[in-house]
Amino acid sequence: MSAVDELVDLVENAAAAERAVLASKWKDRDHVAATIRGVEQRIAERRDLERRSAVTPAAEPALVGAPVAVEPDDDRTHQEAPGDGRGVLPAGDDASPVGTHAEAARAERAAEAAVRTARAALQEAHLAVLKARLARIDAGEAEPDASVVDGHTALAGRNAVTRHGPALARGLRGEIHYVLTRKPRSVLKNLAISLALGLLYLGFIRTFEWDTKQRLLPYLGLWAISVVMGGAVCLNAMSFDAMRVRAALDSGARLWHVLVIKNLALLTLVAPLGFLLSALLAWRAGDLGAFFKACALMLCFILLWLGVGNVLSIALPIRDEPVLKRRKDGTLKQFLIVFGVSYAVGYLVNLMLIWRVFAAQELTARLGNVVIPAILVVLSSLTMWFLLTVFALALAQQPKIRRAMMREIADYGSNAEAQAYAAEAAKASPADPTEPATTQHRQQV
Repeated sequence: MSAVDELVDLVENAAAAERAVLASKWKDRDHVAATIRGVEQRIAERRDLERRSAVTPAAEPALVGAPVAVEPDDDRTHQEAPGDGRGVLPAGDDASPVGTHAEAARAERAAEAAVRTARAALQEAHLAVLKARLARIDAGEAEPDASVVDGHTALAGRNAVTRHGPALARGLRGEIHYVLTRKPRSVLKNLAISLALGLLYLGFIRTFEWDTKQRLLPYLGLWAISVVMGGAVCLNAMSFDAMRVRAALDSGARLWHVLVIKNLALLTLVAPLGFLLSALLAWRAGDLGAFFKACALMLCFILLWLGVGNVLSIALPIRDEPVLKRRKDGTLKQFLIVFGVSYAVGYLVNLMLIWRVFAAQELTARLGNVVIPAILVVLSSLTMWFLLTVFALALAQQPKIRRAMMREIADYGSNAEAQAYAAEAAKASPADPTEPATTQHRQQV
């Protein structure tokens, strides 16, 4: 086959190896061992074929990854007439080099050798990854120290609750402390701006429509909270403070820990504001019974937004960066897509909530009780949040999506967060302005 066909076949083999490795994460030991035997057999067949054809990647080491040298037939420089296909055109404004067939043959052999080398490396890497997977199975995946294999910090404890519970609690305290006290307060500022916009929207509705709909007054606090939950802090949780997320992942934190901690922090900060707003509106309407319904709907609404936000922060990550700079680095289109998707997702979440409201009303009419339907609706939203979070983590396991996410949470020097930390570091230590802001920030996380 030609070098082009060899490269196409290599890409197909790489895709097959990727699928096999991903599938091995969910297979038992016998299946992984059988896959290893298949890869070893293919490696043996390739080596036997190379031995019989007397052509190996090491036969032409100078051709792989090196420019093709042009060797003239004699001491004279080729200056044949244009169009003869053997030399080069005379120098001039419209001159273009024309290689010989011998040069093309050498370039083709160099390309074939490079592809053969890449094929051998791919098979060896595939075999090494599968053997590492088998070794992990033999070592015991359920052991507390098994997470060290993935680069995660080992957690002490006899079961999952005692291992992950304290870690989540410490992470939640640190996240809330960072949002409230750590400078620059980008997350807190965005939450405050979103809440102010929501209250202005609430005031607009109150001015023009609320006078004739007093019975719906306790539930309209959802409109203010929807602006908060539909902001960049929720839909872009992984990349909004990208430097902290990258520092946490590099230090051994689990991805699902980061997501859950950020969700719990937002729930802790936003839910009390929603409950307080619902209480004030219920007091204004004179219907305290509707206050409890409004609180249940508020909790459902926040849980649905958090679950959808987890999926979007993994599938469509976009770092916090000024719009003018997005035109330079080519991310303006991606930002506009995420901005449009956020509005579409807002309507989707509202439809999910309305469907649950109608279901709760129907169940209330049949049972004659408000408490049980409210509990069922909250549990339904909690289940939906759990399923959406699991789906987001499954998306993060896909190589293409994970590469895009890791690229967006990398330490870019031009994003808003990096500039804020650089300015803060310059004020704090003017004597040593050469130290990178990212290094200082990671020491503080």
